Amino acid sequence: MASPKAADETTEVAIATLKSGILLRFAGEDVEHAQSLAWRLDDCPPILVERRTATVIDGAHRVLAAKLLGRETICVRYFTGTRQEAFVEAVKANVSHGKPLTLAEREAAAKKLLEMHSDWSNRLLASVCGLSDKTVDRLRKSAAELPQSSARIGRDGRRRPVDTRLLRNEIATALRAQPDARPDDVARSLRTSASTVRDVRKRLQGGADPVQPKRDADAPRPRITLPLPDGDERAPVDWSSDKAILSLPGGGGFAKWLAQTKIEPRDWEAHLFEIPLGRIPQLIEESKTRAAEWSDFAASLEKRFKELSRRRA
Repeated sequence: MASPKAADETTEVAIATLKSGILLRFAGEDVEHAQSLAWRLDDCPPILVERRTATVIDGAHRVLAAKLLGRETICVRYFTGTRQEAFVEAVKANVSHGKPLTLAEREAAAKKLLEMHSDWSNRLLASVCGLSDKTVDRLRKSAAELPQSSARIGRDGRRRPVDTRLLRNEIATALRAQPDARPDDVARSLRTSASTVRDVRKRLQGGADPVQPKRDADAPRPRITLPLPDGDERAPVDWSSDKAILSLPGGGGFAKWLAQTKIEPRDWEAHLFEIPLGRIPQLIEESKTRAAEWSDFAASLEKRFKELSRRRA
């Protein structure tokens, strides 16, 4: 099946041929908002319409504004995809621009998306709906009737196991049913890696438990105090001129990247009140995602340092 796509070309369409859009707002259309759009309708982007059904995906208020002006046609872009894909596009559009959806409306949209895509990760759903991943997790846990999946799709489109124990048990069941199955075939059917399938097979052949012990998510990660230059732990490091970093291939690129991503303490306060209301949910998610990536980076460095220290001991 072809992936959903909004066409780049635009065309004028008779308003009378359009159908009511996907309902995301509890109160329906806002006449006052439509009146404000009427003054600048020609500067607004084309509305988005589902090609097969002529349903308005994004732009209901622009359609109302055109009617208030007495117009019979409006500029549209067509969207090609399934009904579910059209709903996703509608949510994304109404979160990113136009009249912001309320928190309750975004949560309602997230609940519906959870029913459609229970295998989507919390972060993916949060990015679509303009919510935090913690809010999506709360909504997921409150919907006990949702089907459970051993893996979830992330924002990068990759499928990752929710619980490796459940996934490994599924692999073990498949291998017991078909001992001669090719690892690639089993991996494809369960949407995992062939290396994981081979590891489970090796464990089964050796009489071992196919499930790896689960790491305690609540256990604190070991903290390692790394000595800074000259033994002074308080001394700031100028990474752009650090000889150890620059001596390695790619070290200069890393030093430049690190300098570009540096944030001075409280630097962000100068921008706090410059952010449009409609962009705050996305920036909350973006900030949390970046913080999580930095935490993963730090944890990976600590792990590498610990392993190297163990080898030298």
